[in-house]
Amino acid sequence: MNYLDAKVYKANLEAINDAASKALQAFDSLGKSSMGMTPDHVKAMPEYQAAKKAYDISFNNLRNFNGQFMKVFKKEVQADRKAKYAAMTKASE
Repeated sequence: MNYLDAKVYKANLEAINDAASKALQAFDSLGKSSMGMTPDHVKAMPEYQAAKKAYDISFNNLRNFNGQFMKVFKKEVQADRKAKYAAMTKASE
């Protein structure tokens, strides 16, 4: 896998994780405890449990990929960050 393919794959994993996060956040409309925690009656719902499991899996996949991505493509990521910073400072001048 080259750097561009890895970036596309990472963006795909991030999109999946964002969708799972939004599905989990939809349960916030059912109420929160006084400390801002999800109540037990919501956690007991099968729909919540399925959404939580999907989020946990997507987050774990993204975390594992990011760990390898940074190890394998460290120089490319640094070059991208340098180019982005140079473009920002050039635009602000």
